[in-house]
Amino acid sequence: MEELTKAQEEILLVLWDIQEGAVADVVEKLPEPKPAYTTVATVIKVLEKKGYVGHKKFGNIHVYYPVVTKKAYAKHVLKDAYKGLFNNSLNQLVSFFVKEKDVPVSELEELKKLIDQEIKKQKS
Repeated sequence: MEELTKAQEEILLVLWDIQEGAVADVVEKLPEPKPAYTTVATVIKVLEKKGYVGHKKFGNIHVYYPVVTKKAYAKHVLKDAYKGLFNNSLNQLVSFFVKEKDVPVSELEELKKLIDQEIKKQKS
């Protein structure tokens, strides 16, 4: 998977949200100040070239849809961060997010529960 710019990622987030749409639909969902229609069209074409987006043609209208799932993209991004920024250390990655963000106790308890379940599963 190729790396995405912030603009490309923002447009892909909209496509994941709406599932499919024409350029005008994407522009409508973007926050203010909205980029120009032609800018969004160009970014979508780049996303298509990179393999993140596909399209269907209905007359003169192209309807775009994500080809890569949000989960697959998140996995790719986190894997790169995990390797590069955290020296392949899951402990460093999790510690960073837990210590650098004000993580509510409820979320920490949820994480602990998930970890305990995974430990139990792997020991079985």
